[in-house]
Amino acid sequence: MVLQDNKGDRIYSTVPRALVQKWTPILHEFQMYTMTNFIVVDNKTEAKNGVSRYVLTFSHRTKVTHVEVPTFPLQAFRFRSFVDLQNAAMLGDADMFDIIGKVVGKEEPRDLVTSKGRETKRLVVILQDLDNNRMSCTLFGDLVDQIVPHLQEERVEQLIVVLQYFKGSRWNGKTSVQSNFAISKVHINPDLEEVNFFKTRVVSAGPSSASKISHVSSPRAWSAADELKNGCVVVKTIEEALNVAQEGPIWIAGTIVSINAGKAGWFYKACRRCLKKVETPVGTRYECAKCGHTHGVAALRYKVEVMAHDGTGSICLLLWDRETTQLCGKPAESIFNEIAPDDEYPHTLDNMMDKKVLFKLNVKAANVKQYNPVYTVMKVCDDEDTISKNLPMTLVDNNTHAVNEAGNNNSFDISGIVVNLTIDIDTHSTMDFTEECVSSIKFKTPAKRVASGVKVATINLNQDEEEVQHSTNRFTRKLSKKMKSQRSDIDS
Repeated sequence: MVLQDNKGDRIYSTVPRALVQKWTPILHEFQMYTMTNFIVVDNKTEAKNGVSRYVLTFSHRTKVTHVEVPTFPLQAFRFRSFVDLQNAAMLGDADMFDIIGKVVGKEEPRDLVTSKGRETKRLVVILQDLDNNRMSCTLFGDLVDQIVPHLQEERVEQLIVVLQYFKGSRWNGKTSVQSNFAISKVHINPDLEEVNFFKTRVVSAGPSSASKISHVSSPRAWSAADELKNGCVVVKTIEEALNVAQEGPIWIAGTIVSINAGKAGWFYKACRRCLKKVETPVGTRYECAKCGHTHGVAALRYKVEVMAHDGTGSICLLLWDRETTQLCGKPAESIFNEIAPDDEYPHTLDNMMDKKVLFKLNVKAANVKQYNPVYTVMKVCDDEDTISKNLPMTLVDNNTHAVNEAGNNNSFDISGIVVNLTIDIDTHSTMDFTEECVSSIKFKTPAKRVASGVKVATINLNQDEEEVQHSTNRFTRKLSKKMKSQRSDIDS
């Protein structure tokens, strides 16, 4: 919640989950209270949800008293005009504001899986101000369920809404606003002074102000190739990506060198209606906790962790259903029965191995602070022409040098990386295999693909044995096959 004092200053406040039932019946919006005995937390780096750096946290000792007669007027909203937003030089992610307008258009609501894997809903409505300027507004989550019942085709009265704590966005030259999952609110035809004034002005404009809400077709979502061809994308090396200090989307280029998946680690069971993860306690039948849908069989969707390398470093990536399907060529449900007793995952996933890809990543706070080494992938592009035109200059220079040295190269040059891995294979065979690789480099021939394990190991040479073996399951499989082939040639 957000608290405001008599000077108009605001501070963000939270109630621990254990105390929600205690305070929910007591605290009401737009009411005045005296409050004491808070825990004050310094957020240090930035304002909490665009409100304040410091956060007041309720505790068991917090005392709250309702003030029946307010001692100062409440200015609950800080409106920004559509023209001001459209002309703003910059729209910061932490800059939260309020807008008011009449709903004149809507798109169809649709399901959405966020970059963090959260299943939610998305709805775009078009607002119009008193000067007939229009603004596209995107609502997520519970706000969609709140406003949908009010969006009938024919209405008797105007639908006036106040969007509170929204943030601005500018893409491809167009300005829009969107909600924040944690703090945004929608007030629909509220009995507020600002709304009553707006209604009066709308009515005085005459019969041209119809109450009908028109249907607006959804614009085609930009694909990864569209973003890259637009020329506004800067692709980073993996080394640069690992040192990024800010949250947000970035692009990298890399070759997939490892698939880290166990027998049940490459998919999840999802509701067939809303795509939320479901449990199947009785056989395969489920009942979705989110939408209540019941079905005899849950849908299978990809959730695959891979490792990518580009010559400057290695990075762990999480691929969701859409991106994995694009790279391996088949949906999860069609390959579920491909797993052999001795395999860890279906062979179809191997189609992603050694594939050069441009990845759009969502860098989260946990990545920046190094709590979580796995980066979530938002989009992928495996078009060779697009990749070659968008490689970072560092990789272009390295690849050009490698081609001059080796005469031919179809992937990022990683043959120069030498590491020691603890793998359960024959030592003598390993030495022979290494000598063969070194020999190939000496004679300046393209390095053979030994190296899924070599590529993976650049993450951290201090990893313990268990971690290294887990991240090199693909290497073990390929290397073992190579050993068997060499031994057969010797025996014959």
